[in-house]
Amino acid sequence: MTHNTKRTEDITSKIISSGGNNAAQGPDRLLSVKIGFFASLGFLLRRSQDILLAFFLGILFAAGLTRFKDLEKYPVFYKALRYERNIETPLLTALRGVVPTKFQGTDISFWLLLSSVYGLSVGAGVSGARLFRRADGLRSRRAELNSADALLRKAAAGGTLKRKELLEVYAKAKKSLEEQKRAMAFLSIDVVDSTGMKAGEEPGIAERDFLRYKKILEGIFKANHVHKSTWTPDGVMCCFDTTAAAVRSAQEVITGLEKFNREVKAIKRDFAIRAGINSGEVFCDDTTPMEEMTDRVIDIAGHMQKHGCVNGITVTRHAIEPLLGEFNFSDAARVVDGCPVFEWRPQA
Repeated sequence: MTHNTKRTEDITSKIISSGGNNAAQGPDRLLSVKIGFFASLGFLLRRSQDILLAFFLGILFAAGLTRFKDLEKYPVFYKALRYERNIETPLLTALRGVVPTKFQGTDISFWLLLSSVYGLSVGAGVSGARLFRRADGLRSRRAELNSADALLRKAAAGGTLKRKELLEVYAKAKKSLEEQKRAMAFLSIDVVDSTGMKAGEEPGIAERDFLRYKKILEGIFKANHVHKSTWTPDGVMCCFDTTAAAVRSAQEVITGLEKFNREVKAIKRDFAIRAGINSGEVFCDDTTPMEEMTDRVIDIAGHMQKHGCVNGITVTRHAIEPLLGEFNFSDAARVVDGCPVFEWRPQA
């Protein structure tokens, strides 16, 4: 049985065994909020398309009316033209102020306005249609959740689920988990011999140094768009959307330690770290804290760090191989957890 299949079965059994609580919650409220948001925004864009298209046709109609020399004899058309001009004239003035409108001595501002209005109309229509399709897809998802919820209510009420109904719940739980799988990169960093560094030091001074060290790392992670992280007293595990972001973060930490040790820390011994990186698909959603995520991909990142070099980065080959043209890693000629290892050290 695979790891994913076992995870699916465990979660399915938990769902059924705790049917009373889950059934009471009903479909995901966040899903309903998303449906309302996409549908409302799609509606606004569609109405914007209608308004822009009407304005486009109005401009064309007004341009046609100007061809008639005796328009003043017909008050309705004359007033319509004046009304359109009251809208068009300030728009043309604004347009001439932001883009060049003279082409080979000819003022093309009218045609630029006309094409802009039409382009915005088309864009609003296309975007609105996409949002409506997104809302429809979420409605289908909500209908599936409603179906599963009905089965869970039946189980919570003491009813016996038939094999077909159990398989339905199992399939929906598995699908929900698969939708949460994401390709992520994990970076593990730990201070080398942090306990020994604090020996014989004033506790307050040592605490101050480690807090400043942590603040610097948090700034580096934020600049590289960290997804989430969790700290031990002197170590950190964090995840990024890409391996490149994890590598850059680790490199910046290592190269910044020289200045930190020279200008910031007050304890006697210098800060030194080990950094390990691994990447792969994991079950991840924005509501799950980093410390609650468990996966072999994350474990291997931690093992890369533990078996790594001091002030260097240890990474699995499959994670770094596509980036060897960008980052100067070398084959370490060893294997950790069945994964060939590559290493990076700063140049002297």
